[in-house]
Amino acid sequence: MTAENECSEDTGNLLHRLRSVAQDCIVKHSYISAQFFADKAASLSSFAPKDTFLLARTYFLTGQYARAAFLLSSHGLVDRFPSCRCLATQCHVAVKAWDQAMTVVGDGNESSSGETSAQAADDAPGGPDSGYTNVAAMLALLRGKIHEALDNRSEAVRWYKSALALDGTCVEALQRLAAHGVGGGGGAIAALLPATPPDHALAPLYAATLPRPPATVPSDGPAVLPATLQDNAEVQASVATQHYNDGNLRACYSITAKILDADPFHHACLPTHLACQVGLRDTNGLFYLAHKLVDSHPDNPIAWYAVACYYHLVGQHDGARKYFGRASQLDIHCGPAWLGLGHSFAAQGEHDQALAAYCTAARLMSGCHVPLLHLGMEYAAASNARMAQQHLTRAHALCPHDPAVIHETGVIAYKTGRFKDAAKFFRKALRLSKDKMADYDTVGTTLCNLARAQLKLGQYDDAIACYHKALALDPRVAAVHTGLAYAHHCMGQLQAAIASYHKALGLRADDTFSAQMLALALSELAAAPAVDPADNVSIFGPGDLEISVDAAAGE
Repeated sequence: MTAENECSEDTGNLLHRLRSVAQDCIVKHSYISAQFFADKAASLSSFAPKDTFLLARTYFLTGQYARAAFLLSSHGLVDRFPSCRCLATQCHVAVKAWDQAMTVVGDGNESSSGETSAQAADDAPGGPDSGYTNVAAMLALLRGKIHEALDNRSEAVRWYKSALALDGTCVEALQRLAAHGVGGGGGAIAALLPATPPDHALAPLYAATLPRPPATVPSDGPAVLPATLQDNAEVQASVATQHYNDGNLRACYSITAKILDADPFHHACLPTHLACQVGLRDTNGLFYLAHKLVDSHPDNPIAWYAVACYYHLVGQHDGARKYFGRASQLDIHCGPAWLGLGHSFAAQGEHDQALAAYCTAARLMSGCHVPLLHLGMEYAAASNARMAQQHLTRAHALCPHDPAVIHETGVIAYKTGRFKDAAKFFRKALRLSKDKMADYDTVGTTLCNLARAQLKLGQYDDAIACYHKALALDPRVAAVHTGLAYAHHCMGQLQAAIASYHKALGLRADDTFSAQMLALALSELAAAPAVDPADNVSIFGPGDLEISVDAAAGE
């Protein structure tokens, strides 16, 4: 053996050793060490494609995204190898350089089969694409993510579908499709998967971990999965989301609390858990969780979203707006943050800003009915019944079993003079609330609004019964005593009316309407005939137990 051959053999052994050690360091997550050995391997092989790609991977893993992209581009690997194009695109995506990422990944005019054939042609033994499968699916996923970041949502959905069709294990594409309201339910998901038995076998598992259509799938554990998988955190989080969409906050909260007890860092269920805490008015729990999230994840938008939820719950709307805005700045596509921002504007009567925030939330959460519900409520508050009804109809189509949607539909019916329809909707909302163990505030509001509709229909006994049910839930609400007093007043039962007016004023001394009606009842009791003022009574506003009478309030 000549000296030249011995040197070549020694070089080959050293190169093999360097590659092996670099890969081993990556497996052990020792990325700085991996970069050292990959750099030496690339130099030793005169930057062979495989070693250049390995070095670029170590740059990517150590957060040197621009350096990795430049390395691949300067050696002409981006156009030759799909895996190199994929890594270079991911580098640009990581730094949110969307235009550069689109330039690198291509507009997709070349077919996925063309990408696959190019991969096969360039995949020499030991090349960069060796061991990588379905690179075309990954490129399609990246195109979808870039289009979504550029607010081209229709193209994003198209590329997500393409990625899932090319690779049935591309769960990220499936989750993003679900976020856009595409898929849901085993049949719909199976239609998006490749026509191969192994991929179709995954459809039940996917269906169990994604939000399901409320009109067709019950809110309980999926029976098609083994018992051990039914207790999986993601499967249970999906069930919790379904309960929340149906308005069953207590059932949702019990599930998300168990998930977070077992895994405090399970961030996927945090938005739903926080929303339940707001709905159930769990001030102390929300305060503790928000502080814990800010301490452990200050750069995560969900932490500041939790802080904003606390401020919103305690009525500090300026603080809530500040932190909802901060969460949306950290992640402009954070739909819950935009939804909360809309709540903070709506709470202070800033209708235009609230509508803009709700519209953004509806666009980002296209598969969720909650933004549409609040758009309807905000249009109703702005006395635009037509637009309110349109959005409530869309919300009902997405989630027909949410009592809040039915209740707000009843409010619109009342405000447009359809009192019989309003009473029907309120009764249906009460049935759904009972089935879902809704919170007392929701049930009390619906009971009082039903009583207002019954007053308009002259059904005074039924109205009084509704008020008594509301008082059984919470006897400290002055407006309920006022409404009960007014119902007795309309029936000429002046003694009972006076007693209830006194109770209302005892709970709320500045209640001008109760004071004026008490004076009227006392004068009627003394001498004058009863005057029926039923036409002056107006319904409670959305989510509000207050009673307002135009003449009494001076509005």
